[in-house]
Amino acid sequence: MAASLPSVTVVIPAFRQATFVRGCLDSVAAQSYGGQIEVVVVDDGCPERSGDVAAAHPISPKVIRQPNSGVAAARNRGIAESTGRYVAFLDADDRWHPSKLKIQIERLEAQGAPAFSFTRYRAIHPSGQVADDQQHPSASLQPSLQSLARQNFVGCSTAVVHRLCLEEVGGFPDSTALRRGGQDYALWLRIASIAPLVFIPEVLVDYMVHPGSRVGNDAVKNFDGAVYALRSFQAWSEERFVSLTGRSYRALVGLRALDMARDLKRRSTLDVRTWRRAARSCWLALASAR
Repeated sequence: MAASLPSVTVVIPAFRQATFVRGCLDSVAAQSYGGQIEVVVVDDGCPERSGDVAAAHPISPKVIRQPNSGVAAARNRGIAESTGRYVAFLDADDRWHPSKLKIQIERLEAQGAPAFSFTRYRAIHPSGQVADDQQHPSASLQPSLQSLARQNFVGCSTAVVHRLCLEEVGGFPDSTALRRGGQDYALWLRIASIAPLVFIPEVLVDYMVHPGSRVGNDAVKNFDGAVYALRSFQAWSEERFVSLTGRSYRALVGLRALDMARDLKRRSTLDVRTWRRAARSCWLALASAR
């Protein structure tokens, strides 16, 4: 039966994650999926040599070592080295629940066409304690390109994508601006414009919260990342941007700015410098509108 199941490649970029990479690989090894699982770890010039830790794991991942080039370049290198029909992404400090791949691949195969799947997730501390009582995104989410343009509800470590989708859109955009944030969001927008979004309303991923994690708590930085991603999508296909998102770039930036202001207010942020950063980011984003 396993031979008839599609193969999956798990791409794991690693930089300064040597402490967590073994637990990450343990969660891949524990998957209940019966098909072939290929694991590609890209050591992105990590001074802690995460690649050495990964290479010693019983799961025997393929380890690629490269000079530090950023997370998008590391993921793209992993995609280039992959052979699976599906490509799944997992950050080295995150964990999958055992049924994750099985559930997603079954749903993706049922689509009958190349598609893109993601799940809910929760944040946890290294101790295993749940960081908060919230699980993201909402179980009632109705995903579409229009809703994705308003909010990035896809956690990168939840994503599984058909190879043909990645080949059509060209992988993670890796411009200088996007290196500040938003590379994964830019890719999701492109894929959502060409393929169905398959949402699994179950929590199947644990995002690790620690000082070096990518879980975003900076409202202004999150806004900047979203703006860069929207701009990248617009540059990639102006026609798709207008016709499929249902809004202009300027309108989406305005809505995102309101979201940022609400987030800052919710956090009771009174620091004048933070609000100045927010105002400057909004001005720059709107000034760049075409």
